[in-house]
Amino acid sequence: MIGSRLKIKGILAYAIGSVGDSTAYNFVMSYFSFFLTTVAGISPAMAGTIISAAMIWDMVTDPIAGYLLDRSGNKNGKRRPWILKSLIPMGASLVLMFLNIDLPQAQKNIYYLVLVFVFWASYTAFNIPYYSFGVVLTNVDSERVKLAAYREVLGYVGIFCASSVPTFIVGKLLNTGAGSEGAWAAAGVVVAVIAVIMIFIMWGCTGGKERFRGRAIAGRAVRKGFLRNMAGLLKMKPYILVILCGVFMNAGLTLYNSSLLYYVSYNMGLGERQAAMMLTVMNVVSIVFVPFIVMAVEKFTKGRVFAVCVAFSGIVMMAAGFLPLKSIESGCIYAALSGIGTCAFWLCIFNFLYDVADYDEFNTGCMRDGMIVSGYSFLLKAGGAGAAALQGFLLEKKGFDAAIAVQNGGALKVIGAMFTILPGICVLIAGGMIMLTPLKDKKMELLRQALDEKRCGEEYSLEGFEDLARENER
Repeated sequence: MIGSRLKIKGILAYAIGSVGDSTAYNFVMSYFSFFLTTVAGISPAMAGTIISAAMIWDMVTDPIAGYLLDRSGNKNGKRRPWILKSLIPMGASLVLMFLNIDLPQAQKNIYYLVLVFVFWASYTAFNIPYYSFGVVLTNVDSERVKLAAYREVLGYVGIFCASSVPTFIVGKLLNTGAGSEGAWAAAGVVVAVIAVIMIFIMWGCTGGKERFRGRAIAGRAVRKGFLRNMAGLLKMKPYILVILCGVFMNAGLTLYNSSLLYYVSYNMGLGERQAAMMLTVMNVVSIVFVPFIVMAVEKFTKGRVFAVCVAFSGIVMMAAGFLPLKSIESGCIYAALSGIGTCAFWLCIFNFLYDVADYDEFNTGCMRDGMIVSGYSFLLKAGGAGAAALQGFLLEKKGFDAAIAVQNGGALKVIGAMFTILPGICVLIAGGMIMLTPLKDKKMELLRQALDEKRCGEEYSLEGFEDLARENER
């Protein structure tokens, strides 16, 4: 494993895959439901059923993919073969999902259900190895954060490719007299090409990066069953704390994002344009703050930087619950300050998981980074789903009525709480979970040094991190 600083070329070689990742993911999330109901002629109820079933399927396949990844045996690495094999089914399913097939209704429903299942399975086969890749590219904390920084910034390029490029293509083709079916088919092809090419470039540029130079391949293959491995991981306090951090943070962000339009429309008396402006401000701030957070991690530690940033945003969110936002200016300021914690979360969360992977490997001799990342992903999505369900329950209980322009006091109060106080509480809890972790940055530096020596069969010392080596050491 490389302990020195990464070159920009090496960072970009990995991070460019995020363009393909974000393009494929956001295109399906943004437009598949619209395509099903307005172009393919699927009823809204059936479209909702297809998408819900696909999301459940996506959640279920995450930990399974992580387990299979960790059992993979390849002298050149376990991640890149999975990434390469995922490209054809991912690209093909993206194209076929946005074709309007002339079939009887029942067969058409099955057609789209099968294809969206194929898409999410192939996306998972790429996504889990891709995000676990960072654990072997470098063992330096600040460099891992830098990898995440480039990955997140390039992810916004993918968001642009997924949102603006398809609408541009569809709009242009419709203006030339083409039908909506052909326009959306063309958009699907273009998006698939962008996603596959970007991921393939990443795959080609990272050849040989998984092997630990001058060392034996680290870690034994995972030989226990899936359930026994997951049970073992869930007994680790550091892993539980990182998962809880992610679950609460994602729940807070889900409430925040899904309640924004409600709040702007009913509590502020504004419209969709102002809501879009606030989201844009939040995303811009998230990008702008990336270099500052990276520099802060280099000077301090990622745990402290993360805790300070999310605590700041959490306090801002809770304060906004007692100082209601009335203008678009105050709304944009609120969105900007909230974005600081969001930026820190996405830059640091996978690096906390990499710490868990190093800690686990040191104590067990097995590399289970695939299961660690995928188990986190599964529970993260579960937290978001729970937050979405809570939002619907609270709106229903407080008498929210979409048919009327002015909501009752109870509905307005709960909308305000879901956009401010409740996300703030979730964000503060997320920061507290990381403060409790025993995997402090200074100790992890010593552990990773000992881990490198252990991989080589050399003598190593436990001095400075004895408490991290006592639970499972063999």
